Amino acid sequence: MCALNIVHITPTPLVGSPGKIAWAQRMKGHHAIAVALSDYPKGGPLEGKFLDRTLVINEFTREYIENALQRANIIHIHNYLPGNRVDWLRGLNQSASYVYQVHSPLREGPLYVGRAETDAPFDFRLRLVVGQHHGRFYPSFLPVPNLVLSPPSIKPRRRGEKLRVMFSPTVRQTGRWTSKHSATLEIVLQTLEKLGKIELIYPKQPVPPETLMEVRRGCHISIDEIATGGFHMVSLEGICAGNVVINRADYFARATFSAFCDGKFPPFVYADDSNIADVLLKLADDPEETARLQQDGYAYFKRYCDPLRLIEVFDAAYELAL
Repeated sequence: MCALNIVHITPTPLVGSPGKIAWAQRMKGHHAIAVALSDYPKGGPLEGKFLDRTLVINEFTREYIENALQRANIIHIHNYLPGNRVDWLRGLNQSASYVYQVHSPLREGPLYVGRAETDAPFDFRLRLVVGQHHGRFYPSFLPVPNLVLSPPSIKPRRRGEKLRVMFSPTVRQTGRWTSKHSATLEIVLQTLEKLGKIELIYPKQPVPPETLMEVRRGCHISIDEIATGGFHMVSLEGICAGNVVINRADYFARATFSAFCDGKFPPFVYADDSNIADVLLKLADDPEETARLQQDGYAYFKRYCDPLRLIEVFDAAYELAL
């Protein structure tokens, strides 16, 4: 594919996801930027933590961003575009191929509905969805992968070394597909820590992603969530850091991601409320099994999850839109 001019537009930084896509596209020779209409709320725990690869529109960046939009071949809108930005964008470029990508499951209860933003007044040439559990809600959308840009590493557990477990939920909201919280899991973790079976790393406030990743590299276990049947960026970051990743990802979520990986399912360890204590106890008592599972995840990431390999999925998708 020849070099494209690509602008990603996102309402907020979306924990850095559009910025990572734009970075990988630049590494592949495209001219790509990610633009957030605003940062996370001022004074909130996420403010400023995901802007290393994303531009926020302000007086300093506005002219540069608008020039990039006027030149764009692809305008890639993530999640939604506020109504007051529709005319602004249409006035800058009506000839580009517009692409829409959803990063969220259906809006939950009491009405389970899709995101109305897909009905924005653009002739979307292509509709994409994150290729994890999200695809089950948007069966007509094309799945694409999340990217992890950190270099992979591994520090296998040694005999006599206490099991180090990281659990770092970003939200505590509840919902069939948006929850990352399990009361049972928290009780199990606290109990095993008090018994001296594990060393628990559980940040109480959001931590900058680079800091969190560096600490994760020194752990043996990353727990994503065991509430929903899906998985999140934590699972991909965990295998990148050479951790055993524990989640409740069901067949559909793992199969969807495997489509980017020659049909090979990611080597996650399944757990739910009924067996999480047994899973952790078994690993706590077996350093060799822990190290073996760490190696499995690390090897999978090295083989299949390099961002410059996965970004080719976007290239192939864009060819359908041009």
